[in-house]
Amino acid sequence: MDGTIAAQGVAIVLAALLKAIAEAMKNNSSMFKKKKAFDLGNLESTLKSIEPNIRKMERLNNEMGRPKEELEPLIKKMEEGIKLLKRCSNVRWNSKSYMAQLQAFDDSFRELLHTIMKVQTATDQKEMLHLQHQKGFRRRLMRFCRQMRERISMLGKGRY
Repeated sequence: MDGTIAAQGVAIVLAALLKAIAEAMKNNSSMFKKKKAFDLGNLESTLKSIEPNIRKMERLNNEMGRPKEELEPLIKKMEEGIKLLKRCSNVRWNSKSYMAQLQAFDDSFRELLHTIMKVQTATDQKEMLHLQHQKGFRRRLMRFCRQMRERISMLGKGRY
């Protein structure tokens, strides 16, 4: 895929990957039937189940002003899968080589997704802690300012 899809976001590339899976299963159904070396339907159902969460994660990242580069490895991995599926769609026999490549893609995709989710979670937690710290600091600063105003007020009234 070219960079134009990646620029549109991870949800667009995910939709393109799901479309490539559907086309591969349609064009070469005997290669992807269950009980084969690789079950493409399993990858498809996994992607469909995570699609709403991926869209939400991307939307929240955009709202929070997080860099798009955070999800770039996931986009590149999905684009790699689209290319592989297009090659598999054109094969008219059950190729063990392609099955092995698809299995390797599936394994690496799942591992990358797991890693990204862990990093996103850790980053989200750190941002929440930072915001909580800032709020605590602001409260302490406001209390300090209030106390200073009271002291200044007392000084003006000659109580000190």
